[in-house]
Amino acid sequence: MERLKRVLVTNDDGIDAPGLKIAEAIAAELADDVVTIAPLGDQSGVGQGISMHNPLRLSRYGDNRYAVTGTPADCVMYAMAEFFTDTPPDLVLSGVNWGANLSDSVMYSGTVGAVLAANHLGLDAIALSQAFHRRDAVDFSVTSAYAANAIEWLWAERTRFGCCWNINFPMIEPEAVAGLRFTRQVGGSIRAPHLIEGADGRGLAYHWLSFQRDTGAVVDVDADVVALRDGFVSAMPLHGTRCNEAMLSELAGAEPMTLNTGKRAQGATG
Repeated sequence: MERLKRVLVTNDDGIDAPGLKIAEAIAAELADDVVTIAPLGDQSGVGQGISMHNPLRLSRYGDNRYAVTGTPADCVMYAMAEFFTDTPPDLVLSGVNWGANLSDSVMYSGTVGAVLAANHLGLDAIALSQAFHRRDAVDFSVTSAYAANAIEWLWAERTRFGCCWNINFPMIEPEAVAGLRFTRQVGGSIRAPHLIEGADGRGLAYHWLSFQRDTGAVVDVDADVVALRDGFVSAMPLHGTRCNEAMLSELAGAEPMTLNTGKRAQGATG
């Protein structure tokens, strides 16, 4: 793979997150110029959301390193509007997230949200996430060992597959990694939403939103969850649209429905 000219790096864990430095090092293996524009603070779980009700402020954190008071998608949009109006980056890397972004969680992931935002702007983009067993035991060694190689292969095949991917790395010894498996998003790992109740200093109730999870319930051999369980790196192809193409194909040629607006008005007024 010939070296890229420029890579934009972002994440959802914030400008001070240890995984961001790993992503910057990976980008430096691939490109001559690396520019980082990341959220000022943790933006986990915001998906592809953008800031519509708050201004965006930019702070400099070193050479070619900036923080934006917004979401990961904001960072991509800001970068394209301010820094790359004439020379877009060859690739956008988002991560490295501390924690896997698998199956049911993908739709909420800010790490993936940045990639989808880039895809909407016609940019090639890859999300990188490192699974963990303990939140307080940070270890990106598997990502550091294999991410550049995986990206190089996907980049070389981008004319055939495109280059919009969600890559997850298992938490095992690097030598134990079995390879890279192409995977799909499978439901079933999130059982239900869950509220964790507390009270503030005035005794007023508040709730943290959480989920009841059961990743063991996912058994589809092509699932990203199963790939990590089997010791593989998971690479899931992404696309930025919500249209159900299979259903639309079934409806191809169907006559348009005739809507009875009179009934709608009657129902609306009771």
